[in-house]
Amino acid sequence: MTRPGQHADAQPIVFRNHWRDVFDGTVPDDWEPTLSVSVIIPAYKSKTLEFTLASLAAQDYPEHLLEVVVLDDGGGEEPVEIGEYAHPNTRLIRVHEVSDGWGRSNATDIGIKATTGDIIYWVDSDMILFRDNVRQHAKWAHFIPEAATIGDKGFIETWDYTPEQVFEKVRDDSIRDDYDPAELYEHWSMEIYRSTDELNDSNGRNYSTHMGATATVTREVYDRTFGQDTRLHLGEDTEIAYQLWQAGAVFIPVHEALAWHMGPGTVQHQGEKVAWHNNVHFAQRMPIPRYRRTADNRIWEVPLLTVVTEVTAETAKWARPAIDRILNNTQTDVHVVLVGPWSELHEGRRRMLADPLNELYLVREWFRTDNRVKFVEERPETVFPSPFRIDMPITVALESTSLQAMYRKIDQEQHGAVRYFTPGHGNDEAVTIWNSYAVARATKYVTGERTLIDAVADVSGFEWAAGDEAKISDLRDHDDLDQRIVRVDPIVARLEKDLWRMTKRAEAAEAEAADLRGVTLTRQIARRANGATGGAAGRVARKANDALGGLPSRAARRIRRGLSR
Repeated sequence: MTRPGQHADAQPIVFRNHWRDVFDGTVPDDWEPTLSVSVIIPAYKSKTLEFTLASLAAQDYPEHLLEVVVLDDGGGEEPVEIGEYAHPNTRLIRVHEVSDGWGRSNATDIGIKATTGDIIYWVDSDMILFRDNVRQHAKWAHFIPEAATIGDKGFIETWDYTPEQVFEKVRDDSIRDDYDPAELYEHWSMEIYRSTDELNDSNGRNYSTHMGATATVTREVYDRTFGQDTRLHLGEDTEIAYQLWQAGAVFIPVHEALAWHMGPGTVQHQGEKVAWHNNVHFAQRMPIPRYRRTADNRIWEVPLLTVVTEVTAETAKWARPAIDRILNNTQTDVHVVLVGPWSELHEGRRRMLADPLNELYLVREWFRTDNRVKFVEERPETVFPSPFRIDMPITVALESTSLQAMYRKIDQEQHGAVRYFTPGHGNDEAVTIWNSYAVARATKYVTGERTLIDAVADVSGFEWAAGDEAKISDLRDHDDLDQRIVRVDPIVARLEKDLWRMTKRAEAAEAEAADLRGVTLTRQIARRANGATGGAAGRVARKANDALGGLPSRAARRIRRGLSR
C-alpha cells in the first residue's frame, strides 16, 4: 500500500478517520474562534424549547458568530414562541408558511438553507446545552475542515427549572452539577466509542453515531451532499450522516460538549419498532452496512458499486458484451454509467447498416429497458452517494466474480483506491476502484504537485494489484463476443470443476483397476467434502444438480456403472 508523505507546507489531511493524528482537541491558550455557527432547531409543539433557547442565550461563544433559527413545524397548531431568554440573534420560521412539507428533515432543510454559518449545528428542542457547548463543538472545525462532531448528553427524566434558572445555571456553569451522568441512561453510542478508540479507528463506518440531538458539520462538507432527505420522517439524522460520510466528513465525538436531554430518547423504549421501520428506508439509501439489504438481484436507489465506462463509435462493438459481463456478476448491487455521444443519435431517416454510429444505436437499444444502465454525455465527477466507483475501459472483460473481488479488496483493506494492471491497456487506462469518501475528501487537496491519486492515498491509502486478482482480461482478445453471458455462481463453478476432476479420476481408476468394488472414488470425495463443510456441500451440490438439469447425477451414475463392471 502506498501512502505518500504529506507536503510540509500543506494543510494536514486526516487519514481515514484518525482525527487525533491531526488535532487532539487542545487549543492554544490565546485561541479565539473565527468561524460562524448556525444553530438549527426544529420544533413540533415543543414544551421544552424555552429551556433550549435559554441555554443558548448563555453560551460563551462570540455573540456575533452565533445565530439561532427555530423552525416551528406544528402546522399552525400550538405555535412555539421565542421567550424572554434567547440569544440576540434568534429568529423564528413557521414552516407551514413557507412549505407544504412536514417533519424534522423538512424543517431542518429549511433552516439550513436560511442560514450561512461556517458550521451547521442541529439541536433538538429538548436539550439544555452547557455553557461551552457551542465552543467545544466549533473548535474542531477550526483545525479539521471536514469535522462532523457529536456531543455528549445525559437523559434526565425529571426537572424543576424555569427558563430564567436555566439561563443563570448555564451562565455560571452550575447546570452540570444538577445530575450525576454515571447514574443516567447510557446511550448506545458510548459502547461504539469505546470499541473504536473514540471513532479514531472507525473509518467512518460508525456514521450512525452522528445524531441530530447535538451534532455539527462544516458547511463545506454539507454542501457536497444532497442535503436533507425530506421524504424521511424517522431516521433522517442517520441518513444525512451517511451522506456526510460519503462527502468526506471526519466524525469526532466531543465529550466536552455536554448537554442534558430532557426526557428519554426516541429509541430508548421503542428501539425495535424504530429499527424495523427505519431499516426499510435505510436499505434503499445506504449500501453500508450490508446487513440491511437482505436480497440480491435488487435495484436499490443507491448502489454499492457504480461502474463508469465510456463508449465511442469506434469501441461500440465491445460495449454490449462488456456491460453484460458487468451486470451478470455475482455482486448484483451495481449500476453502470455509460458515457457516450448519445445526443448524436436521432430518429430521422438514415441508412442504418451503413451508418457509422449504428453500433451505438444498437447499444442504446440493448440496454434501453435496463434501468441499471444510465446513458450520459459526460464522465461524472462523482458517483455520490454510491460508496464505490469503478472506472474501466469498455474493452475490458470481467468474469462473474470480478466485481466482488474488487469490492472485497478495497473494503477489507480500507484503501482509498486500488488500481489493477489491466491486460492490453496502459497504466492510465487501468481498471480502478475508488472509495467515494476518500475521493470526496481528497479532491480539495489536489494541486499541481499532488494528483488525485496522491491525495486519495493521503486520505486512505492506495495500491496497485494484479489483474488476475480480479480476473480482468482484454475483451479484444476474445473471439466469442456473441456467446450467451450468464452469471456463474462461484460455488456452482467449483462444483462443476470438481465433478470434471472426479470424472477424469474415475475413468483413470476404471482403466487401472477394473475390479474395484465397494464405495467409489466419487462417493469418497463427495463424503469428505460434505463432512468438511457440515453438510453445506451436499446442499449446494443438490442445487447445482437442479440448476444443471440433472447432468451431474447422470454423469455420476455412469461413472459408478463403469466402476462396478
